[in-house]
Amino acid sequence: MKPIVFHGTDGHPLAAYRFDPEAPARGHVVIAAAMAVPQSFYAPFARYLAARGYTAWTFDYRGIGESLTGSMRKVKADLGDWLRLDYDALLRMIGDAAPASPVFVVGHSFGGQVAPLLPSRERLAGLVNIAVGSGSTRHLTPRLRRSAPLLWHVLAPALCPVFGYFPGTRLGVVGDLPTGALFQWRRWCLTPEYLLSGEPGARAAYATADYPVLALSFADDEMLLEKGSRLLHDAYRRRPVDYRVLDAAHHGLPRIGHFGFFKPPSEASLWPLVADWLDGEAGS
Repeated sequence: MKPIVFHGTDGHPLAAYRFDPEAPARGHVVIAAAMAVPQSFYAPFARYLAARGYTAWTFDYRGIGESLTGSMRKVKADLGDWLRLDYDALLRMIGDAAPASPVFVVGHSFGGQVAPLLPSRERLAGLVNIAVGSGSTRHLTPRLRRSAPLLWHVLAPALCPVFGYFPGTRLGVVGDLPTGALFQWRRWCLTPEYLLSGEPGARAAYATADYPVLALSFADDEMLLEKGSRLLHDAYRRRPVDYRVLDAAHHGLPRIGHFGFFKPPSEASLWPLVADWLDGEAGS
């Protein structure tokens, strides 16, 4: 594991880690995080991918984890900045350094939702979506559907002006987020088809994306409903998505949920599903 400082498209310094295999790599895998989740959460899975022969990369979007320098109040970033300035810059850096090597993305929640909108998506050899679905209020589990109006109509507009960011950590809601990121996400969540209807050009980006996709959804996801996951994956038109709904008991696990795939107990039963798929695509 090697710490890396790379620069966003606008020159902003960002933190990443590179996990190298012992033998020559079969390809590169960028792990794109969920909303407000630090890259350290994905380190065990990145080590596993390195052991399977891939150079794995984790990174933090600006204002998150090790890419936060100074106060969150000073972070002027929205989801478009995370996508086009941070996420895309890492893909470009890897692709430029190893043009003959396939580059894959494993996107967790937000990291997979926005992959079709990447400016350099043509560099992708494949995308693995983990717990990726619509965050629209109508696609949330009943518990979250009841609490969403409080978040979007009371907490977000009341707290962001006071704190200069969304103080989600102290509230136990999502995590700390720059105001711009939170309100762009709010717009998506308050539209019927999430970013497909809440972000200009998103539906066309999905329809024209031309890379293989493996999507793993989980029957016990405590946040997102399967119909919202199907909504996003049905928006891909160029190729059929390898879509799988996994049950925790079938894989010998007490639960998986929205975050459990990346936790070490899933290594034996779930992580090989992704590595085997990558092997197939890297060899094709």
